Amino acid sequence: MLKICKFSILILGLLFIQNANSQIVINEYSCANATSGGDPDFFGQMEDWIELYNTTGVSINLNGYHLSDKATNPTKFQIPGSISIPANGYMMVYCSGRAQIAGGSQIHTNFKLTQTKFEKIVLSDPSGIIIDSLTIVPNQVLHSRGRTTNGAATWSLFTNSTPNASNTGAMLEYA
Repeated sequence: MLKICKFSILILGLLFIQNANSQIVINEYSCANATSGGDPDFFGQMEDWIELYNTTGVSINLNGYHLSDKATNPTKFQIPGSISIPANGYMMVYCSGRAQIAGGSQIHTNFKLTQTKFEKIVLSDPSGIIIDSLTIVPNQVLHSRGRTTNGAATWSLFTNSTPNASNTGAMLEYA
């Protein structure tokens, strides 16, 4: 009986850990940016980007979390330092291939996104366990794809992307 109780506690603990990790989600992405007409990064470039969203009411430190464009390599880019996403807040990550933090807080991955290669966007926790992922769906220039509302299970098209802001104005798909 004692073994069953210990096993039950272990299983519940593992479920709690997974649930806590999945409270950071990939909320929106854009991989069809133009040379003008949007928000440039620290370097003045129009890079592809991923928006992470904290679904909780407390700040979460991303130290050790990973992003990747390959499900077979979920730890391709480790988020450096002690960068946190505020409660119910957003974090922009630029997929520029630069692998650095620019201007003190702007994260740039070591990979770029390519919407014509059916790439993935993968978010994994510090131990490399995938907590959120998706396959990139192509879109038109300066449009994005994101959760219909922040943290929702459904995904939609945004003709006016909403980086670092609440997902509003979702469309089901191109006509």
